[in-house]
Amino acid sequence: MTSQRHRLVIVGGSDAGIAAGLRAQQLDPSIEPLVVVADAYPNFSICGLPFYLSETPDWRDLAHRSRSDLEAAGLRFRLDHAASQIDADRHTLTVRDPDSDERVIGYDTLIVGTGAVPARPPIDGLDTPGVHVLHSMDHVFAVHDRITLPSTRTAIIVGVGYIGLE
Repeated sequence: MTSQRHRLVIVGGSDAGIAAGLRAQQLDPSIEPLVVVADAYPNFSICGLPFYLSETPDWRDLAHRSRSDLEAAGLRFRLDHAASQIDADRHTLTVRDPDSDERVIGYDTLIVGTGAVPARPPIDGLDTPGVHVLHSMDHVFAVHDRITLPSTRTAIIVGVGYIGLE
């Protein structure tokens, strides 16, 4: 008699999703959680993003654990894949890859741990060049590129949440 593996799919590669996958794997080592991450940076600290701009010269140091450490712990990844639809009746998750091709992933258990969506205040000009939000690794790279230009002399920070304060 062959036992079928439990298919655990997790949407979200920040702290909640990674912690859920690691805990599931710890409770049942036969589970190989698949973590669907919308970008290429699993387990990075969003609250730590400002430190790359001030005191952490290597952006890789913002990760709680490296991807290879997480894979060695039993997690598998589908990076640069955005979840677009859940079919709870069929136990499937539809994802889009970077080329906008859709793929369907089957699951037995689905965990959605995507975190927060940044508030975008209704300010005219928010989408113009030189104005940045800071919520992802791609955002912090764009800000870093901008503030390290020789022509950049000043910056204004709007917002005093954890990231703005740091």
